[in-house]
Amino acid sequence: MTIMEQRHGTIAVGTAKAEPGKITRGELLLGHFPDSPITSPVMIACGAKPGPVLWAQGCIHGPEIGGPVALQRVLNGIDLTTMSGTIVAVMLANPNGFREYSRNTPLDGENLNRIFPGAPAGPHSQQTAHYLFEAASAVADAMLDLHSGGDRSLVPFYALYRNDGSAAARKSHELAEAAGTPDIWASTDGWLKGAMFTNMTARGIPSLIIECGGGGGLPEAHVKSFETAITGIATALGILPGKAPRQGSYRVMDNALLVYSKLGGFFEPAVEAGEVVDEGQALGRLLNPYGDVIETVTSPIGRGWIGSIRKRYMPVYSGDQIAEVIAVLED
Repeated sequence: MTIMEQRHGTIAVGTAKAEPGKITRGELLLGHFPDSPITSPVMIACGAKPGPVLWAQGCIHGPEIGGPVALQRVLNGIDLTTMSGTIVAVMLANPNGFREYSRNTPLDGENLNRIFPGAPAGPHSQQTAHYLFEAASAVADAMLDLHSGGDRSLVPFYALYRNDGSAAARKSHELAEAAGTPDIWASTDGWLKGAMFTNMTARGIPSLIIECGGGGGLPEAHVKSFETAITGIATALGILPGKAPRQGSYRVMDNALLVYSKLGGFFEPAVEAGEVVDEGQALGRLLNPYGDVIETVTSPIGRGWIGSIRKRYMPVYSGDQIAEVIAVLED
């Protein structure tokens, strides 16, 4: 019996139980309504041979639907006879957010990806975070969390991991290099301390976020990018056969500065997601209902990489987040 087999035994996530050479389905309990359970659909693709377990999830923010679409395609199209290990796909990590098409959990207004590891006797979202975190930690050898800009912002295709200096962080960096993008955010940002990937890494489990797209649309190219990331990371783990893909070079970033508006209006961007900007460069401007320019929003740093930008003519309020500008460390 291998070390992996000794650790995992029979892999079960909620009502879904892995069977070698098969795809099984079930539901993971994440909370309760007054009259019914709150669950996420789960698919488990189990290879004919034993190996690592990759936990992959989507929709921890409700409008970020690229993740589950890509997971459907990858798992339904996979050749299980060539697999050595298991992919667990949790389609809706935040079922309530998904149903309401809301970034935050509608029941209590919390951003689920800021409150991990959660609390079993805490408020609603704290309990959801706890259930999700413990379920993933029980089976995962690596964790992949699929995100986008949702319905309000656009983000480039990039990989994000927690650079805490641990062995799990070093493995996360290796997996990030196999995700199919040259852009890697090696984060030490304090405001991400409550994210699931941060806490999974602290528990010794290599973990990544993959970001791509948003703005309320889902072009085929963005789905393909998510698929590339899932299969590349699974290959790097040895779950799928072959050599993990690598880029010719990588851009590494850290220290994301969140840029907010001072006024409210219609936002007209002057840059695109993934662009590198200078200090003081215009990121966009705000127009009032008459079409007058009332504010120009600028970059607070030089060599700043646009990690997110509000979509064109998005109505924003005073103090709304306009962009993430991340310092480029290596290019």
